[in-house]
Amino acid sequence: MQQHNVLFLTQRGLQHQQWALEGAPPELALVIRREASRETLLPLLADAEFLITERTGVVDAELIAAAPRLRLIQRLGRQSWDIDLAAARKAGIAVCCAPIGGCVMVAEQMLLQILGTLKRVREGMAVTAEAADWGIETVRGDEDHFAYNWSRRGGIGQLSGASVGILGFGEIGLELVELLRGFHCTVRYHKRSRLPAAVEEQLGIHYASPGQIAEASDIVCSLLPYQGPQPPVDASYFASMRPGAIFVHCGSGATVDEAALLAALRSGQLAGAALDTYTYEPLRRGDPLVAAVQEPTFNLMLTPHTAAGGITAGRQGRTPDYDNILALLAGRPLQHQLV
Repeated sequence: MQQHNVLFLTQRGLQHQQWALEGAPPELALVIRREASRETLLPLLADAEFLITERTGVVDAELIAAAPRLRLIQRLGRQSWDIDLAAARKAGIAVCCAPIGGCVMVAEQMLLQILGTLKRVREGMAVTAEAADWGIETVRGDEDHFAYNWSRRGGIGQLSGASVGILGFGEIGLELVELLRGFHCTVRYHKRSRLPAAVEEQLGIHYASPGQIAEASDIVCSLLPYQGPQPPVDASYFASMRPGAIFVHCGSGATVDEAALLAALRSGQLAGAALDTYTYEPLRRGDPLVAAVQEPTFNLMLTPHTAAGGITAGRQGRTPDYDNILALLAGRPLQHQLV
């Protein structure tokens, strides 16, 4: 069987790289590099027929010129501003993007977290179930009789027009921005490398430091990658947030000081919080989060690291990352083609 050389540029950790290798079709010979320097890439590109890239820096005219055998650049995700489309077109190289299903689902989870905490859904569910024991007179509803907010709930928030901050802006952040468009939010973001001004304008978002996001946001969304043993979202960060703000997290585990988060909730500094990842997974017996989530009025939502859905594609077998390569080899139309 003839094998085709594929250069896969990524920021994935070793386990995720292994899943990418395991999911590759047998006719593809993969070389995976994480955060490779330009000096490393130039010789690897000389023999590459296909280039897969995700959040790995600009694919510019020099890199494209260094790949005389290149037939396709496959960008994993919607972001295409890091590829020189004009240079690819001139070289006769197809360029495609590929929305990532898992990223879409995590963005949906974050929207659920935001709305669930703003609307105090867990508290509302508990109150609704307990109301029969309250001894309140009930009335059958019709067009003239209704009992709006019969439980006298307060503190229910509104997403429309809110100020939202996103810490760690990659593909998930981009998908979240798309979901927030209909809510007319002011969105600020922070990432290590600022997006081009034209991209910020296109997306309708504003760059800010983490501190500025804390001060200006009604809702802070954490999508931070793992950064070492000291969690970047700690007590001092929660103290710098707007009083009564919401904090939601679908980033890497061990990036949030969970004890500090609970303290900020208890003090009222935060009005609500939602987590999908944790320092230890699953939560250990006696973890303070377990006790805290038993009280619905605490406005804390916890989910078992399921934001991206079920079992990941890499564990299931072949991933969709290679679909356009196989389509090109078979002479089929490409999906999400940009050039």
